[in-house]
Amino acid sequence: MVNATREKSIYTTHEVSRLLHVNPRSVINWIEQHLLSSYRTPGGHRRIRREDLLVFIRKHQIPTPASLVDGRFSVLIVEDDQEISDLIRKFFERQGGYEIICASDGISALIEVGRAKPDLLILDVMIPGVDGIEVCRRIKTDAMSKAIIIAISGQPEAEKKILSAGADSFMAKPVDMDKLLSEAARLLRIL
Repeated sequence: MVNATREKSIYTTHEVSRLLHVNPRSVINWIEQHLLSSYRTPGGHRRIRREDLLVFIRKHQIPTPASLVDGRFSVLIVEDDQEISDLIRKFFERQGGYEIICASDGISALIEVGRAKPDLLILDVMIPGVDGIEVCRRIKTDAMSKAIIIAISGQPEAEKKILSAGADSFMAKPVDMDKLLSEAARLLRIL
């Protein structure tokens, strides 16, 4: 049953209400208030696309039901130090459930965000070209972006700047991998 739910791409209002443990009327109200995107079938029934439901869940910080997690979150690691990038990549790959993409500068990061639409960025503040603060600002001002950003830096004074640019979290280098993983899970709201 779980696999069938994971493969679903369109949901009824009643299916969404069961997934989120709310009254079906709440789902209809979200749709009518333009909080949750939907469309109508030729018969007039409301339908919600899986992607729209996930955007709604993240935006409103609702825990993601396990049945909606297709088993893999896309993570973009933006780090110019190849050794650190490889360390983070290998650590997340060993956990399973993460598809990893890497970029070593700001321009490549922005291109990958547009192309791959990652769920999470692990973003070094000090990167070549467009710095991490500007990358963060551009991603967070894009209404279509749903990416969560964990900023990392060897300069603790960068924390205030990157958080004011929209980062969801900050961790000082050297990064504790277990803490990074638990922060990623918390921000992705994996149940």
